[in-house]
Order: sequence, then C-alpha cells, then structure tokens
Amino acid sequence: MPESSKPSQGRRVKGSLIVDYVKMVRANSQLPWAEHLRPEDLELLKQMILPASWYPIQVLQRIGMAAFKLVAKENYAIIRAFGRAVADRANAENPGRARDTLRKYREFQNRLYSFKAAETEDLSPRHLLIHILSVPGEEAEVKLIVEISSGTVERLIELSGARNIRIKLTEAVWQGAGRNTLDVTWEE
Repeated sequence: MPESSKPSQGRRVKGSLIVDYVKMVRANSQLPWAEHLRPEDLELLKQMILPASWYPIQVLQRIGMAAFKLVAKENYAIIRAFGRAVADRANAENPGRARDTLRKYREFQNRLYSFKAAETEDLSPRHLLIHILSVPGEEAEVKLIVEISSGTVERLIELSGARNIRIKLTEAVWQGAGRNTLDVTWEE
C-alpha cells in the first residue's frame, strides 16, 4: 500500500501524519475500532508505518474520524489541542518569528501531502488568509482538518512570541463555500 516516492497522481499523505494516529489506536486497543474502520485499515494498523512513505489520504481520514469519535468523544477542543501539539513538535525543530514560522508551516504542509493542502495569502506583515483545500469528505472530516489547522497555526504564532492572535473561519465548505479560509491576525 505505501509508496516510497512522491506520487504524481492521487491524494496521498506521508506516513509521518499517520504515525500519531496509529499510536493512539494502539494505546486504546480496548475501543471498538473495527466498528469505525475498514478491514484494510485494521490490517495497516498492525504494520510498521514508514514515516517517509506515502499512504492514501482516505486511511488518514478514516482513522482520524474514528479517533475523533472514540477518543475525543466528538469534542473539537480536543482536536484543536492536538493541532497545538503538532505545532509544539514542529516549532522545536524550527523556531522563528511568526511570519517565518508560517512560511515554514506552508513548506511543511507541501512535504506531507502529495497535493496542495493549503495556500496562504499575505494581506499585511501581521495578517494573512490561510485557505485549507480540503479533500472531499463528510462535513465532520472537513471540520476536523480545519480545527487541527487552526490549533497548529495558532500555537506556531504563539510560540514565535506573537500576542493577541485572532483566527476566524471566514469560509467553510460545509456552508457552501468552495474552500475553507482562516483569517489570521497577530501583534508582535
């Protein structure tokens, strides 16, 4: 199932995005994962996930939704906190000012997805729009992606020393928009 080189077609994600979910599933083996995952997902969970290999994004979506339902109990605050934890790890490797940190975040996203997952639009030195180009899926799956992204971006800016961070969702696919857009402002 995994591929070692970046695929030219299809929507795939690096194994490094799936590893944390696999650890979560294994740590909560008493939960009814089989009720939420396909047999091929359960088989994949038994294998070693290779962080540098490419996996179908549908696997990430299904495991993410199952974790949202079973572990987070459908609490979006927990999902946002997960995004903040992702930012803590990323910042430990690449600290910097807010604008530089967000540039690194964009580059990081481009390395983890075989397709363009996000775009940014700079409006001023401390104001930008982040367009999250979600993959087709259920409303709850798209909301998860937006919440994880919001938590990650918020924490990255916070860790860079910025303050008065404001993130507002201005467009959402579940409200009929063609994309999800976060309006992000901060002070340095």
